[in-house]
Amino acid sequence: HPDDETIPGLLILRPEGRLFFINAQHVAAQIRQLTETHQPEVVVLDMSRVQDVEYSALMMLMEGERQVRDKGVALWLAGLNPRVLENVRRSGLADQLGESRMLFTARAAIRQYQQS
Repeated sequence: HPDDETIPGLLILRPEGRLFFINAQHVAAQIRQLTETHQPEVVVLDMSRVQDVEYSALMMLMEGERQVRDKGVALWLAGLNPRVLENVRRSGLADQLGESRMLFTARAAIRQYQQS
């Protein structure tokens, strides 16, 4: 959107709805395409509008995180509701990311990025 604020090196994406086996590949493809187009240092997935994440979608996120990390891009998660946070922790994605890459809100992610 033309009125959106831009922060060089930071890409914030906001998936919406439920992430599950039917739409996970499409969402992952969009994330890859936007990451390749914008070449950020950090991609923040603002999960505040995601009600649920199924196991297969979490496995795709884990693989996607490894792939972007190999290219020098960090993946952060923000705005996880309690149910999604629990699934992220159970899947091992939380351990893979570490606490510093899981933030309460997208604004907190912006502040952390600007301070680094």
